[in-house]
Amino acid sequence: MKFLPTVLDKTIKRPGNDSGKDQHLVPDPEYSEFWEAFYKSLRSKFNFSAPVLGFEEKINPYFGYFGYRFHPHKKEPKYFHLGVDITDKSKTPIYPILDGVLEYSGFGIVNGNYVFLSHDEVKTEDGLKLYSLYMHLKSPSVKFSSYEKMLRQISFNHYPQIKISKNQTIGLMGSTGNSEGVHVHLHLQLELRDEKGNIVVIDPCEVFGVSSFANLSASILTEEDFEKFKEENKEGLKKFKID
Repeated sequence: MKFLPTVLDKTIKRPGNDSGKDQHLVPDPEYSEFWEAFYKSLRSKFNFSAPVLGFEEKINPYFGYFGYRFHPHKKEPKYFHLGVDITDKSKTPIYPILDGVLEYSGFGIVNGNYVFLSHDEVKTEDGLKLYSLYMHLKSPSVKFSSYEKMLRQISFNHYPQIKISKNQTIGLMGSTGNSEGVHVHLHLQLELRDEKGNIVVIDPCEVFGVSSFANLSASILTEEDFEKFKEENKEGLKKFKID
């Protein structure tokens, strides 16, 4: 087992409002050197694969990077985006970032059709394990049967374990749930599943070692300014509503 260093003491609560039942933590900027070394170690120990070929060139620069943005649906300024939004054509195949185990696939009002995987080999010294979430899919390609769902409930989600290869298609890109155009939202978290409150969400760009930028909408504070922003960038925004 290639353990990564402890991380919980190098995190802060997600800035702004944190909706949902779980509290999310994010890397503390005061420990930037630690996190730079952490991501470098992560890349050196594990062979990550892109969920979409050339994804770093397909991240929505207006709303799609990890960090602050103006939320295009909630119309909320300084909303901290937990992941990256990768845009491509509808029905583009989506692949896992690593070999893993299927934890869940289904539908949520916000997530749309999504697939949630665990990656047992990626663990920190304080017991957190890596999970990956792929949201807004047109349809998932992996799922539990009705019988398997029953067994999962009985076993508290431990059995059966369906292994997923990183060369295996897990779904097709779509625009389901709370989605702005066709894209997949890639969300990566380190979590201790049996203890609430220990969910550390990390930047996928840093995991893959590609450039991460501030969202172009990050400085918008009002709906009026948002409408102006959309008008000024309407040609660029069209690129990220492919169907």
